[in-house]
Amino acid sequence: MPIMEYNGKKPQISQNSYVSPMATLIGDIRINDNVIIWPGSIIRAENSSINIGEFTTVFDGVILFTRSQKSSINIGRYCIIESGVTLLGCFLEDYVQVKEGSLIYEEASIGEGSLILNQSQVPPGLTIPARAVMRGIPVEPVREQTRNDVLKQKEKAENYSQLFIKIKDQLPNAQSYLLTLPDFIRLMIKKED
Repeated sequence: MPIMEYNGKKPQISQNSYVSPMATLIGDIRINDNVIIWPGSIIRAENSSINIGEFTTVFDGVILFTRSQKSSINIGRYCIIESGVTLLGCFLEDYVQVKEGSLIYEEASIGEGSLILNQSQVPPGLTIPARAVMRGIPVEPVREQTRNDVLKQKEKAENYSQLFIKIKDQLPNAQSYLLTLPDFIRLMIKKED
């Protein structure tokens, strides 16, 4: 797993989080407690900082990239960033879910409990209100999330984050972010049985 320092700044990873050995992290990154970063994710903070909040899951093939000094990324708590998503310098409040293949541009702000549906694009500088469900290129409102939807989002994020505890329990010698890919695959197969 490439974890690289850039301009004197190295990723800071909580010991209570899991980062796949097949993910890449570069620069000024802070990964808080109970975060899971899946294989193939690329998190690049050469130009500005990236902060990933507690109980957040970043799935396979996600790209987080700060393209300029003004394009920091802040992801709140209990967020789910699904496979193939690209985030470029944006702000996500707590309980946000971004579905597969979506793209969020610089200075966009996604309100608490919002849902960005598959293959959507959030243009630069757009502010999305709390609990909004958005879809399209560019995104348009579809409906509003209920309180129950947001609670389910929190529960789903907690369940994903509990994978790390299961990994650590079943592989006692595994360090939080140093688990090998074969060990991880073996654990996932065992979980499905």
